[in-house]
Amino acid sequence: MKNQRRLLLVPVVLLLLFCLPGCWNYSEVDDMSIVAGVAIDRNQADGKLLLTAEIVDTNGGTDRAEAGVKVISLSGDTMFEIVRNMISLTGKKLFWSHAKCIIISEELAREGLVKVVDWYSRDTETRSDVFIFVSGGKTAREILKPNSKNNEIVSFELAQIMRDEKFTSSAPVVEIWDFIDKLETSGNSAIAPMVHIHERDGGQYKKVEGTAIFVKDRMVGRLDGEESKSMLVIKNALQGGVIAVEDKHGKPAYSLEVISNQTKVKPSMAGDELQIQIKSLTKTGLDEVMNADGFLAGESIDDIEARAGRDLQEKLLAVIHKIQREYDADICGFGEKIHENNPGIWKKVKGNWPQRFAEMDVTVSSKVVIQSTAKTSRAIRLGD
Repeated sequence: MKNQRRLLLVPVVLLLLFCLPGCWNYSEVDDMSIVAGVAIDRNQADGKLLLTAEIVDTNGGTDRAEAGVKVISLSGDTMFEIVRNMISLTGKKLFWSHAKCIIISEELAREGLVKVVDWYSRDTETRSDVFIFVSGGKTAREILKPNSKNNEIVSFELAQIMRDEKFTSSAPVVEIWDFIDKLETSGNSAIAPMVHIHERDGGQYKKVEGTAIFVKDRMVGRLDGEESKSMLVIKNALQGGVIAVEDKHGKPAYSLEVISNQTKVKPSMAGDELQIQIKSLTKTGLDEVMNADGFLAGESIDDIEARAGRDLQEKLLAVIHKIQREYDADICGFGEKIHENNPGIWKKVKGNWPQRFAEMDVTVSSKVVIQSTAKTSRAIRLGD
């Protein structure tokens, strides 16, 4: 009986071996052009889409230090057409598994991004975890221009900046799957970080700061770095960064490093009026005292905490009023929060949510707590 079972297993195992795909799509590195990132513009010459790809040249070796970089551009009517026609420039098929970012010009972003991101999300060879940016300059293409002072691959450099963004919190970290998800979500507008060219020491460097605001798939405005930090507090997405606090005379005096932040959003209805109550608790460490005399007379930790809380509260309200009055864009996800926690309220307001969002009353209460004063509890005191 056991021998019969073994004999029956042999053809089954052989059949499974033939069915396994193995490395059916295996390709030699020399046969591919490895894409590190792409930039997409409107071509001024013919009005078509212009795709610029940053290609990792592995002719010098597969090691990153030995690999070179080349940037190529091609225009066309559709994204897929351009990608396929790029083979005529590279002589190789583009390989997308190592792509780190996609940069879109503000001009295209204001026209609408569905025609751009649909191809990227639909193609089976692209990744869904690439970072998306909107260029703060004239074009997206110029962001991929390599810096002559180093041999860094710009797209990989931008990806590292985004991984470290929690230490500054001057822009949101957005992957393309999240961006598309927000486009499809009712009660939550999409956002993307802004990337700029920063001149320093005779070289050009990339700086990520600020937020592009979208209504549906069209960019309608932007927030600067400080406003973006406030937005992250409201979204309960702040992980780090520095809060600058003035002394009682209005001069820059203290730096608080964010340790943690917790923000709660509570929607309610008063009759037909929709109200949102926001409470934030930010725990910090006192990392800098810009005063040789230490704390001024009558200035205590409690005073600094109270002033920091008031300042943060004002900044949060200012950002909320800006996105309500100037952009009608619910980038903080209030509608989604109402839908999740109060489906009955959402049922009443979702039909005309943009108008209800613009008119709703928002109250903010912010508390900042200093948990530590780093290695010392006093400032440096100058000798006589």
